[in-house]
Amino acid sequence: MNYLSTNIKYLRRLKGLSQEQFADDLHVSRSRISSYEGGRSKPSIQFLIHLSNYSQICMETLVKKKLNSL
Repeated sequence: MNYLSTNIKYLRRLKGLSQEQFADDLHVSRSRISSYEGGRSKPSIQFLIHLSNYSQICMETLVKKKLNSL
C-alpha cells in the first residue's frame, strides 16, 4: 500500500508548518503540496529525495510505511 500522501501531510503537521511554509522549505508551490497531500498527483523522484533528506527518513519508509503508526 502507498502511504505517501498521508505521510507528507503527517510530516508537515508534525513540524507544525502550514502548506505554504512546508512548500517554501521544499522549494515547491503550496498547490503542489496540497495536490500531494490529497493524492491528486504523485511527487517526482527529485522531490522524494529532497523530502527524504529534509525529514531524515528513507524514501522506502516514506512510501511503504504509515509514519503516524510507527
